[in-house]
Amino acid sequence: MTVPATLWQPGMLLTPDRLLATDEQRGIVLVSFTSLTSFTQTVTFPEAFPAVPTGVDTEIQSGAGPTARWDTRAITVTSTGFTLFCYVTDAASAAATWASVPVFWRATY
Repeated sequence: MTVPATLWQPGMLLTPDRLLATDEQRGIVLVSFTSLTSFTQTVTFPEAFPAVPTGVDTEIQSGAGPTARWDTRAITVTSTGFTLFCYVTDAASAAATWASVPVFWRATY
């Protein structure tokens, strides 16, 4: 279970849940598509945050040829997830095909 971290306050008790507290969730999504120049995929957080996270970072975890000249970012972020947006960064690049390309994400609340 993810327990939101809190700033230490006088009188707080030290509990196992508080020791494991985190304001971050992370994961890897496998992305597959055929002959596209952009692609979106819904990602659901393992556990909902109390509100919309302050930031979601994404990173392509592959150096395979089809991922060259591509980038990713999180769009439409909510407390329960986001949309992963994969897009080609060079307008002159041709469409590409990805097969189970790992994309790492990290959400910070």
